[in-house]
Amino acid sequence: MNKQSQTTKESPTVKKTTQDLVLSEGPSLSQHSKDKTISIDEYVGHKLRDFRKRAVITLFDLAEKVGVSHQQIHKYELGQTKISTGMLYKFCKIFSVTPNSFFEGFNFESTLDISDKDGDITDCRNFTRLNVLLIEDSAEDQFLFRRAIEEYDLNVNMYCIHDGEEFFNIIKTKANITHIPMPDIIFLDLNMPKINGNSLLKSIKQNRELQYIPIIILTGSISRKDVMTAYKNYASGYIRKSFEYETFKENLHIALTYWTEAVILPYQALN
Repeated sequence: MNKQSQTTKESPTVKKTTQDLVLSEGPSLSQHSKDKTISIDEYVGHKLRDFRKRAVITLFDLAEKVGVSHQQIHKYELGQTKISTGMLYKFCKIFSVTPNSFFEGFNFESTLDISDKDGDITDCRNFTRLNVLLIEDSAEDQFLFRRAIEEYDLNVNMYCIHDGEEFFNIIKTKANITHIPMPDIIFLDLNMPKINGNSLLKSIKQNRELQYIPIIILTGSISRKDVMTAYKNYASGYIRKSFEYETFKENLHIALTYWTEAVILPYQALN
C-alpha cells in the first residue's frame, strides 16, 4: 500500500471491535481483577496511561494539549474521574486511535481451552465474534487494516501487536493491559524489526499451544523466496498488500470469508 497517499478519515460510527495490545509497565488489568472488580472508569484510565506512555508524553504535556491540569489527567488515569465524551475525543486525536480502543477488551470471555477434545463436530455454529490478531509494525498499515475490518460484515475483535518480540513477551508473561483471547486467525507482516515475519511464523508453528492457529502473511514483499519460505513454515495464505485501499480491503474480506464460511476453524473444533 502507498503509505504516503493513504490519508483517510475514520467513520464516526465504529461497527467493529479494534484493540491495541500494549505492555503495561504496572500490574495488568487481569492481575488487578484477581483482587477486585475493575470499573469501566478504572479500565479506561489504565488504557489512557498506557497510550500516553507508549507515545512518550508526560502528564504535564498531555494536560497542556487537552487544556486541563496534570492533576486531572492523573485522576483520569486512576479511574477517579469519568472521562467525558468530548475529552475522550481529544485523547483519540492525540493518540490516533478510535474511541472503542479505550473500551473494548473490557470483560472479555475466557481464553480458549486448547486441551485435546475427542468426538465429532456436530454443530458448526455461526460466529458471534471472531478474534483477529495483526502483527504489524507500520502504524499506517494498522490503520488501514482496522478500517477494512470495520467494513466487514461480521463482529470482529481486532488486536494489534507491533513486533515479534512484543508478541512473545505477551505470550510468556501475560503482561498485557487486557485479557487476551486466543486468536482465531493471525495476520502477519514479514518485514518487521527485531524478529522478521518468517522467523516469527516458524516459532509460532513450533509452539504446541499456538501451532494450530491459521496464519496469513500480509506483506508488500513479492519475493518468490519469501512466498515459498512462508508456505514451507506452514503459513495458511500469502496476501500481497495492494497500493489501492479498495483492492486491499477486497482481498482481506475474501480471506476472512473463506476462513469463517468455507472452512472449520480450530475455534469451532474446540467449542
